[in-house]
Amino acid sequence: MDFECAFVPELLELTPIPALTIKCTARVAALPALFDSGYRRILEYVKQESAGTAGPPFAIYSTRDSDDIDVEFGFPVTRAVAGSGSIIASLTPSGKAVSTLFIGPYEDVEPAYDALLKWVADNNLTAGSVAYEVYLSDPKDTLPEMQKTRIHLLLKQS
Repeated sequence: MDFECAFVPELLELTPIPALTIKCTARVAALPALFDSGYRRILEYVKQESAGTAGPPFAIYSTRDSDDIDVEFGFPVTRAVAGSGSIIASLTPSGKAVSTLFIGPYEDVEPAYDALLKWVADNNLTAGSVAYEVYLSDPKDTLPEMQKTRIHLLLKQS
């Protein structure tokens, strides 16, 4: 795939939004099951608190050590809500980021990251250690080749 043509990176300023999330360190292979149960728990809690979601589910990836990765995943919410147990009150990432839309099965996402990193290097910027993905399609309702993921790669502040 010629990712230089397939992906259109854009520079954005992300604004934080209240969110409810779960933070953990997990094996990469365990993430789909973890997300499935965790997103359901968060949605139940949002309903219990008479709040609403303010957008699709997301995940924030940071430190990766071999097969383990630090991840925070959840939903933006319409108002700040206190957490409970493993569900915590949080904010979506903020700051400068380079972003692109990936369409396809998630296991094929790597060229999108390659395109973002190339754009960062070509523009004399420095990528930070945080990636923020917004899952625009529900994999239960969408064919893998039509799934949409908005990828934000946060930049180091100069």
